Amino acid sequence: MDVLRDASINISADEVLSLFNALPHISLLDKNVFKQTLKTTLVKDYTDIPVFDRCFEEFFSVGGDAQVDVVNAFKTMSARDTVRDRTGLTPEEMTALEEAIADFIANLPDELLFERSPEDIMNLFIEEMAQSESSGGMGQMLFNVRSRYRPAAGRGAEVDDTQGKMPDLSNAITTMIDSRLNTRRIGTRIRDREEYLLNKQIYQITPEEIKEMRDLIKRFGQKLKNRISLRKKRVKHGGIDIKRTLRASLQYGGVPFKIFRKDRKIDRPQLVVLCDISGSVNQYSRFMLLLTYTLQGLFSKVRSFAFISNMVEITPLFMEMDPERALNSIFEDTNFTYGWGSNYGRCFEQFVQDHSDSLTSKTTVLILGDGRNNYQEPGLISLIRIKERARNILWLNPDRKHLWNWADSIAYIYRDYCDEMKEVNNFLDLSEFIDKLFLDL
Repeated sequence: MDVLRDASINISADEVLSLFNALPHISLLDKNVFKQTLKTTLVKDYTDIPVFDRCFEEFFSVGGDAQVDVVNAFKTMSARDTVRDRTGLTPEEMTALEEAIADFIANLPDELLFERSPEDIMNLFIEEMAQSESSGGMGQMLFNVRSRYRPAAGRGAEVDDTQGKMPDLSNAITTMIDSRLNTRRIGTRIRDREEYLLNKQIYQITPEEIKEMRDLIKRFGQKLKNRISLRKKRVKHGGIDIKRTLRASLQYGGVPFKIFRKDRKIDRPQLVVLCDISGSVNQYSRFMLLLTYTLQGLFSKVRSFAFISNMVEITPLFMEMDPERALNSIFEDTNFTYGWGSNYGRCFEQFVQDHSDSLTSKTTVLILGDGRNNYQEPGLISLIRIKERARNILWLNPDRKHLWNWADSIAYIYRDYCDEMKEVNNFLDLSEFIDKLFLDL
């Protein structure tokens, strides 16, 4: 459970109680059943399931044997027995010691968590316990344990403990701390990896990382769907339906005991995507098209177009193929190029001539590209025509704002004809933009 919490999965006390109520009814030797039990009781938001799966597999990956892994997870460690035997701590005191270790490690900064050895962490823990008034005599006892077996300068270990109890005890405490460190590191590693991918420049994301981010994209899309669904429920009913209310009140002598409301229909918006797939934004475009594919269920209709210097509709590809095959087909196609380099003006003109029927008053046009037009005609008249027919135009630009008026970029000109042009360089920026977009619809 601590691993899941470290990986940013919320687990409530009720969910923990549900787990412990379920455990007596299953075999801990069956890893699949055990995993499904954990997942069913602890994970309430199914968008967190991919994170749970990663945490589970990494946590139980050391032994390699499914039965051994599960049994070891619940087996009392020999280190715990050693500590109890050597110190004479009561069960309550042992529980307090384990809780103190857990609390101490839970509050460790990440730099200490990953850079210090278990022995270093043990020393820090013992020093804090020795200085803590709330630890009672336990802190001083642990401090004495460390002092009695630690070798003095130029001498061997103290020999007053002829049976070697003190080194054994200190090693056992270190083992307990090491186990706790490994537990926290799993969840922290997974959380940090996600944060790294969320903040990494889309330009720099590798094909392997795009595959890794599919779960993130799916989770984001599903959470967005959940929020939109909740919003629809909240505004499901409109104002009072006077006619129905008065008609129903007649049977009560004109007293409106039951209020009827008008049904309020919330139409899903339509989306048209115009995506520059030229070399300067190739990786960016691949990522954005994958996201568009994932989110298309949020719209009543989605039509996608890709261009370099030719505008080509790619909607059928996403209907006929899985996303990866569709993307490979798009980027291997040669029909997008006419002449040399990106030509936004020509492509806007083509779109108006051949595909203006895709635009309605409910259509949001999303343009993905850097606005680098290779010093060619910008096609502003065509862009104005698009704006007149659509609900709005939103432009996501991977370039920094200070580059929108640099070299062959005319993004600063196009910006004046859009409802919004936004610099989007990483998935975190992108998710915030899309979140805001749907809240405003």
